Amino acid sequence: MSLPRFVSIPLAVAGLVTVVVAARSWPVEARVHRVEREAVVAEVLGVGGLESAREVRVSFEASGRVTSLAVEEGAVVAEGDVLGTIDVSDASRELAVAAAAEEGAEAAVGRARAELERARVAAVRAAAERARADTLVAGGVMHASDHEAAVEREQSGLAEVRAMESALLQAEQGREVAARTRAIRAAQVEDGQLVSPLAGLVVTRDVEAGQLVTPGTPAFTVVSTDEMRVRAWVDETALGRLAVGQPARVVFRSEEARSFPGRVERIGREVDRQTHELLVDVTVLELPTNFAVGQRADAWIEVGRAEAASVPRGWCDGECAVVEDGKAAPRAVTLGLAGRDRVAVVSGLDPGDLVLPPDVPAGSRVRVVEAP
Repeated sequence: MSLPRFVSIPLAVAGLVTVVVAARSWPVEARVHRVEREAVVAEVLGVGGLESAREVRVSFEASGRVTSLAVEEGAVVAEGDVLGTIDVSDASRELAVAAAAEEGAEAAVGRARAELERARVAAVRAAAERARADTLVAGGVMHASDHEAAVEREQSGLAEVRAMESALLQAEQGREVAARTRAIRAAQVEDGQLVSPLAGLVVTRDVEAGQLVTPGTPAFTVVSTDEMRVRAWVDETALGRLAVGQPARVVFRSEEARSFPGRVERIGREVDRQTHELLVDVTVLELPTNFAVGQRADAWIEVGRAEAASVPRGWCDGECAVVEDGKAAPRAVTLGLAGRDRVAVVSGLDPGDLVLPPDVPAGSRVRVVEAP
């Protein structure tokens, strides 16, 4: 037996109301955030690449054919390490000749000094004889011709001293010329060895064994690893919050799960007219085991820090939904410093409060599931 139509409609409405009321009484499962005091860090992002503060292009100083290369790209070198050599056999032979000539010039100086000393001794003796002759001729004991001979011997001795002094000067000049020649030949031989001007990493090698090179031909690029930095492009809107010395964390694209410590060393003073960004140099205080000059990196520069109660970013905007007596209840709050994923709460929340995400309706019963 079916019910009349006018009876079935009210029953349907009553059933729907019952379902709605029951649905509202069902608890909503909600993942909550438990408020705690923690560090909220505000950061500014800069995107750039890893560079060295010191980079040197090393080249040979002489012409010749490359005879050997001691290092490959990626090698770690110390200051003064030999990187490569060129054929300097002609310069080596000329150095041997120059060294022999310098030895001969040194010997000539020794002989000239000995001759000068002999001439000075003879001149002193001649001067003494001339003084004795002066006394004797004045007393009428010596003939005038003998006196004149003594005077001539003295003058001859003085002339010999002057000649030996000139000879010594010429010998010393010859020795200086020989020494300069030997130094030039030695430098030419030394130029055949290419040494690293600093300790660091060989990032490029531009020559091969057997290649003919001329002075200035680029051979290697060496960078110092003592001061590596990320040259990061930062939006100009962050300029007022940047300062030299601020801590930073560097995230390399090759190791995105890890941050490396850094520090702001320099803030650029020119903004790109097209992108409206400026360069900020961030020194990397610790490098990955494997790194490459020029590799991309993100520099997160810390521009603010606060120890405060905090909530996930985007959950509150002047008002938070909190759990009170098992229901979602609105709570007025004052927000402070905004970090990358947390926002500091100045007032309105206390440690231990359970904050609900913004999609939970006010007044709903909630079944709490705390975020891990």
